[in-house]
This record gives sequence, C-alpha cells and structure tokens, in this order.
Amino acid sequence: MARSWCRYDVSSTTLAERRNAIVRGIPSTFTDALTGHFGDGPTDIGLARAQHAAYVQALRKHGVNVIEIEPDEAYPDCVFVEDQAVTIGKKCFIPRVGHESRIGEQAAIITTLAEFQEIIHMDGGMMDGGDVMRIGDVFFIGRSERTDDAGIAEFRVFLEGEGFELRVIEIPKHVLHLTSMCSAPRDDILLLTEGTVSSSTFGELPDTEMIMVPEIEVRGANAIGFGDRMIIAAGNPTVEAELEARGVELTILDISQISAADASLTCCSVFFP
Repeated sequence: MARSWCRYDVSSTTLAERRNAIVRGIPSTFTDALTGHFGDGPTDIGLARAQHAAYVQALRKHGVNVIEIEPDEAYPDCVFVEDQAVTIGKKCFIPRVGHESRIGEQAAIITTLAEFQEIIHMDGGMMDGGDVMRIGDVFFIGRSERTDDAGIAEFRVFLEGEGFELRVIEIPKHVLHLTSMCSAPRDDILLLTEGTVSSSTFGELPDTEMIMVPEIEVRGANAIGFGDRMIIAAGNPTVEAELEARGVELTILDISQISAADASLTCCSVFFP
C-alpha cells in the first residue's frame, strides 16, 4: 500500500499549501548583507543573481506559482523574505524582525501578501521567520539573537488561537536561526546538524526520523520538500546520500553566494496556499 503524504513542511506551510511563493531579487548592495555565522559575505553579484534565478526556476519546476518582487537597493538582505512573514493557512503573521536594518524590507512583502492573506501584525518583542519550523501540528521556534521571549510569547498566543502547539528550542550562539541548523522537508524527516542541539530537544516526534548531518554540511541541513522530491544545496554528500537512500528525488542547487550571507534555501521564499 502506497503511503499518502499529506504534509511536507517547510517552515510553516504544508505541502497542500505550497502552491504559491513570494521571492525577491538580489540588490546590487548584496555584498553588504549581514554575516557572522557560517558565511564570509557575498562577493559576486552576478553569480548570486544567477544562483537565485536557478532557485526560482527550481520552484517553478516543482509546480509552484512564483511571485517575484523587485529588490530594494536600500536593503542588502531583502532577498531573504522568509524572515519577514510566517504564513499559516490563509493567515500571515508579520513579526517585528530582530535586526533593525531589515525592518524596512517588510512593506513590499506585506503589500504583496495582503492580496492573498489576512495580515496579523506582531505588537511586541522581536522574531525572525527563520526561527520557525513546523512538523505536523507542532511548531518549533528558536530563542535566538533575533527572536526573544516577548516575540515567542506573542507567536504562541497566535498559534494556540489556531489550535497548534509551540515548542521552544534554544539556539546556540554560533547559529543564526533555527532553520540555519535544521529543517523538516516533510513530516517524517528532520535534518539536524551535529554540534548544535540534541535530538531530544525537539521532544516526542514518534513519526519523524532524525537524520544527523555533519557540521561541515550545515548548509545541507536546510531543504525544501515536495513529497518524494526535494531541493537541497550542492556540496553536501551525506545529506544527498541519506535522502536518496529514502527514495527522494533531488534537485541540487549551487547557492554558494547565498550561503555566504549566512542564508539557506528556505530563507529565499515565503510559501502560501
């Protein structure tokens, strides 16, 4: 009997909700993007744009309707739209992002999503969308340098109002976001980077297999899932082998310039139904 995959989660969305995505282009100021974790800073704008174009093409190849927003030269990090919005069904939670230089990025994201989603604004604290991950009806949020207790409390109230559970993960100092060290490309797989947190940190997940990723392949721990197909970053042989052993068809993308800005695959899109 074939398994019926009903949910494959990237950040806050299920597979059924992953019909549309917002992406944003790379500005010429991208070399000034924030770094300090696993990236040394982008150096080649042309290559970065080519890699981003391949990313957009890969999403479309997987059946996603991609809405492209023009970059804003005033915001070097504006390509990383994941931090600016968390979509859950037909609602969109707009956080107060954790770095002041990025607050101005939100206006274009809100304007675009408001055509499709009910917009819910966060009132206090701070939170980045990159600190949110979902497995089934359980959400995880990272307490990090970009997401504080007040932000977590407000997001918890929102989620509980929608009938979801929230579990808090303490993010190590050398890690930027929750999705910088792990991802759940579908409900039965959690990719977790060694040297970050213990697998027990996530609590009981009886239907989810934990796949440990070598620390050197931290960029590969962030994957985008479309059922038995997934998009992963190039240069991560352990991740590639583990997923292929489980029958996953892979699209492998070179995102070296995007990674140089401390970013991963999910950072570059906001999915919604």
